[in-house]
Amino acid sequence: MKKLTIIILLPAILLCSCTHYYYVTNVQNIPLFKEKNEVHLSGSFSVGEESECLEVQAAYSLPYNIGIMANYMNARGGSISNNDYGKGNYFEGAIGYYKPFEKYGGVFEIYGGIGGSTQHHEYTSRHFDSWEYYKQYDGNCDLSFTKLFIQPSYGFTSDMFDIALSTRIYRLSFTNMVNNITVAQEAFEVSTLSDKGHYFIEPAITFRGGWKFIKVQLQAAYTGYLGNPGFPFNESIHFSAGAYFTISKKFKQDAPIP
Repeated sequence: MKKLTIIILLPAILLCSCTHYYYVTNVQNIPLFKEKNEVHLSGSFSVGEESECLEVQAAYSLPYNIGIMANYMNARGGSISNNDYGKGNYFEGAIGYYKPFEKYGGVFEIYGGIGGSTQHHEYTSRHFDSWEYYKQYDGNCDLSFTKLFIQPSYGFTSDMFDIALSTRIYRLSFTNMVNNITVAQEAFEVSTLSDKGHYFIEPAITFRGGWKFIKVQLQAAYTGYLGNPGFPFNESIHFSAGAYFTISKKFKQDAPIP
């Protein structure tokens, strides 16, 4: 049976009619600060094979080249009407350092942070007897994970166009698991998630274009799992699109005086 993936999002989650996915990456927040007291806000939408995610992100630049950020994702996938789906929420916060290079127009940033996800999954399978197909409810589960990450990036930013290359390295630890799944294979797969930490590396490229106050943002990322094959996470390539807003004192200074 074809697998269904939930993106996003969260960092996420996801599910399929026979095998659920329990992690999906979120959009990397790449603010490219150039001075203190900048505020960056964004909203993004992501779509997977059979999934969708909504995200909001915020970042603020403090004195002494310190930046902070907060990100939220909601992800869901599968079929709610068939009671075979997964949904979850993910929130993360980070603090880091940014260094603009005015001579070259570039910005280097590095952030470290922590995030957490809560998820709920429902399972229903289809069976066939001698006459017809029928549905069988296979239980549910609730679980959560903690994510520790470091994210360096380098990019170029202007009033009309931004581009950045970034890499996120992180560790997932699954906790607080309530496993009420009646299918032995699926129940075993979920129970083993908390046996060890799961490590990932995630290079990404981000494009933004538009006006200095608002731009369209596109991001593509590759999610590489550094453990044994078979861990149920979202597809390796993750695409997102959204709007990116910037509030900065420098834009007010650049405005013409009436």
